[in-house]
Amino acid sequence: MRYLKSFSFLFGPALLLLILSRLNLRASWETLRMVDFRWFLPAFLFAAPEIFFKSQRLKSFVARASSYISLKNAAWAFLSGQPLAAVTPGKLGDVTRIILLNRLCRLPMPTALAVHAADRIYDLAAVLVLAIIGFISFLVGSQQQGPALAAILGMLAGMFLVLIFLNPRWMKYLLKPLVMGLLSKKLGEQLSHHGKEFYDKLHTLLIPSFRIFGPFVLSFLAWETAILRAYFCAMALGLPLGFFKFALLAPVMIMVELLPISIMGFGTREAAMFLLFTSDQLPKESLMAFSLLIVIVGPLFVSLAGIPAATQLLSVFKHPHEKTKL
Repeated sequence: MRYLKSFSFLFGPALLLLILSRLNLRASWETLRMVDFRWFLPAFLFAAPEIFFKSQRLKSFVARASSYISLKNAAWAFLSGQPLAAVTPGKLGDVTRIILLNRLCRLPMPTALAVHAADRIYDLAAVLVLAIIGFISFLVGSQQQGPALAAILGMLAGMFLVLIFLNPRWMKYLLKPLVMGLLSKKLGEQLSHHGKEFYDKLHTLLIPSFRIFGPFVLSFLAWETAILRAYFCAMALGLPLGFFKFALLAPVMIMVELLPISIMGFGTREAAMFLLFTSDQLPKESLMAFSLLIVIVGPLFVSLAGIPAATQLLSVFKHPHEKTKL
């Protein structure tokens, strides 16, 4: 079973090949040729606020861990993991981020692991709440009370997550599989040697912050920025896709895309997109072109932006005892 799990990432590419075999790719190409660069080029600018919100969130977790990192170095640490995270299924991008946190902030490895895990958990929790709201709206979309019911249940889901964060016993048993899934195999092995210290620190970090720009708010802002960026791609292609519908359902697509059964979400993202948005006015071929633009302005662009930060780690491996300079 473990052997098969190692190849689970092949599900996404296989699904993508199946999807492509059933599409009129010429129609997708014709849609791409009509892209309006007045909408497409500005979409790249949304990378800046997304990086800012995620870097500020990482900075806040480092501060909670009784250390300090500048916003510049937090952005550098965030970007350092993007190239490997984009092209590998084994979460190798985690390794680079943990190493930089360990070196830049002088954090013990269990604390650096906890900071990274808390950052990832808040990121996932925010999009999960948004996805619950969107999914409920999708299920009861034909009813007038649908959006209100979705908002109420979404808030209840958020309150349930808060209860988990506040209860160390629940956190240990319910979040342990999630934490292990967020970390690479190498980091998971390190975690097994520092379990108690790690979970004690993680519990401290996960206690919700009620500051205006606490981790949850920063996570919501980062995801809404990504959704708005994607909508600019829809506008660039002239797709008849309403913003309110897309903003509600995009988190559902993102949750499917984040499943660890693909690379960069290929295959799973398109399958979810087809299910949520296909209509007589919006065929699958147009949505395929839309998905490609989302990848270009989102994961691919941010990964390319992270290459300088990732290459900086070469000096860390060559000179492990020297102070890291950025």
